[in-house]
Order: sequence, then structure tokens, then C-alpha cells
Amino acid sequence: MSDRPLRFAVVIQTPRDPQSAVYIGYQALAATLVRRGHSVEIVSPGDFRAVARLSGRWVPLVYPVAIARWLHRRRDDFDLVMFHSYAGWLATSFAHGQPRSLVMFHGVESLYHRELREETAQNGGGLSWRYRLLQEALMPMMLRIACRTASGVTCFNQAEANYLASRNWVTGSGPAVLAHGVPGEFFAATRTARRPIQHVLFVGQWLPMKGIRYLREAVTTLLRENPAMRVTCAGTLLYGEAVKAEFPTEVHDRIAVFPRVDQAALTKLYGDADVFVFPSLYEGFSRAILEAMASGLPIVCTPVGVAGDALKHEESALFLPKRSAAAIVAAIHRLRDSPSLAARLGNAARAVASSYTVTDVSERTIQVIMKASVRPPA
Repeated sequence: MSDRPLRFAVVIQTPRDPQSAVYIGYQALAATLVRRGHSVEIVSPGDFRAVARLSGRWVPLVYPVAIARWLHRRRDDFDLVMFHSYAGWLATSFAHGQPRSLVMFHGVESLYHRELREETAQNGGGLSWRYRLLQEALMPMMLRIACRTASGVTCFNQAEANYLASRNWVTGSGPAVLAHGVPGEFFAATRTARRPIQHVLFVGQWLPMKGIRYLREAVTTLLRENPAMRVTCAGTLLYGEAVKAEFPTEVHDRIAVFPRVDQAALTKLYGDADVFVFPSLYEGFSRAILEAMASGLPIVCTPVGVAGDALKHEESALFLPKRSAAAIVAAIHRLRDSPSLAARLGNAARAVASSYTVTDVSERTIQVIMKASVRPPA
């Protein structure tokens, strides 16, 4: 550990979206480091005019070049640079450990691509050759170099840690497994047996990889069989009418869509809901799962991301197989028929969430960062 102020840079590969989990997480981390007397500079693709003008498909190729040039000019300005995933692969190749670097995964692209390829095939489609070239040939190379030339590597779940180690991208003790922290306002009072399961909540972008096809099929069944049932989809980043258009017209009036929600509105949505459903096909972490846990909601989800690490089937959640609308319906029916089960699962999930408070998670993260900042003795 260092007792002097350190100079950090955080290089993210996503826009500075105030409702993005990645940006929220790094802002919170930066604020904590600054409070402790250190300095932090956050860099994003939008900070480079040439990168900002590009479409998304070209960013993974051009952004690392811009970052390598930027760090070459600024290498003496920082003690440690934290790179979001592949962003620093070229920079670390030429930096030779000056400054030290930390690769921080919020989802490993190769694992995401594997699930996306399977989901696309399930729907009878395919991926373009350009996208497959990037994800199946170039991205693994970039990730391997980024990990092997960095001073340390972190990820957000044990499955990713195992994958990185199995590919020999990370040697020694392997990557450090970190987490997001959940703010205190999401912690609700302990839930007891309560009203019938009538309000289903989903929080996430309206993307195929979030399992929306299976959520849509399950929700349609539930709404048709129960006139009192309603569904809320929050944080979709897609306008309400576009989301509702994917459902039968007769159920539109019982579907509420909030493309963007601030934290205050989000805590109210969790408090109003009866069950949280999250059939995602792949997650690095999922802040939404943690928020639902802290809120004491019974959770129906696939065991991906933090859910697979922190929750246990039948103890603190009901786990789903991937790609099964029928399993979602069956799980909701179980909770509907057993209010005591719903209350028990919600209370257990809330208890687990207590180990993911912002304070505790920040402390563990900063310990990893400080360790990576220290150059080992020659």
C-alpha cells in the first residue's frame, strides 16, 4: 500500500452515460479515490474526435490505437492506468510496465460473443463475417495481450475468472473477482408473506442477450391468464411503444416501460414490484440483480454474473435454465401459490446483498488497485 497520493487514470470503452452501469461504477470508484487524496482522470471514446465520429463496429479497432498514442504522451502522469477490457491492449504492449496497468473486465467479450452466436442461431439468423472476424479472431488476441502485459486483471464473477485462467491469459493467482456495490437506499424492510404475485419487474436494456424473447413469451402467457397481472420494464433504453409493439395488442395497457430511470424512481419500482425476473443469457455482473436482492424481492433468474456467485437455487432465488419461457411461467406460478416461499427467497437475497454494500465493495476494490499500483522490488 502507498501512503502518498497516487495518480490514476481510468480508460473506459463506453460513452459517459450517467445511467450506464460501467460509468456509474467508475464514477463511484473515482469519487472514493479522490476522497482519499488521490487524483483520477476518466477517459472515454468521446474524448478523441476521430473515435467519436466512428460507428460502434470500428471502435474496438481504432480506440486502442488512440489510447496507445495518448498514453505514450502521458506515461509519466500516472502511477496506474485502469483499462476497461481490451481498451489498453496496444498501450500496455509498448508501455513495458510504465505506468503500471490494471485490466478490469465488466464482462468478457469472448463469452458474450459465444452466447450471442448461439442465440442468433436459435432464432435462425447469423452474424456478419466482419463481426465474427472481430470477435473470433481479433478480440481474443487483443484480450490475451491486454491481460498478459498488464500488472493485474480483475473481473466480476468466478465463471469469467475460470475462463481467463483456462486460456492462460492470466497466470499466477489468477484475476481478482470484484463486484459492484449497492447503495443503501435499495435496502428495504424485511418482507413477509404479502399480496399475491401480480406485478412483475424487469430491469435491463431491451436486447436479445437479456433474454427478452423468453421474457416476452412468458409475460404474454401470464398477462393473458391473469387479468390482474401487470409488468414493468425499466432501463430498456428503447422507447415504450417500441417495446410494447413486441407484445400482443390486448396486453399493452398492462405493460409499463421506462427507457431511463434515475435512482430514486428505480428504488420505488423495486418497492412496488412483487417479483423480479431476469432471464439474461450472459452477464458480467448485473447491477439490477443486486438492487433487487437489496430490495428483498423474490428473484427468478438465470445463474449468470453475480447471480451465479451470490445466490443459491431454492434458497435465495429460483434459477432458470437459459432460453425457457415455460420455466419463467412455472417459477412465477410457484411464487404465486406460495407467498411464504416468495417471502423467504426475498429475505434471503436481501441478507446476501448486505455483503455488497458500496462501502464494503469499494474497500475490496481499492485494496486490489493499491496492490497493482505498487511496483514489486527488483
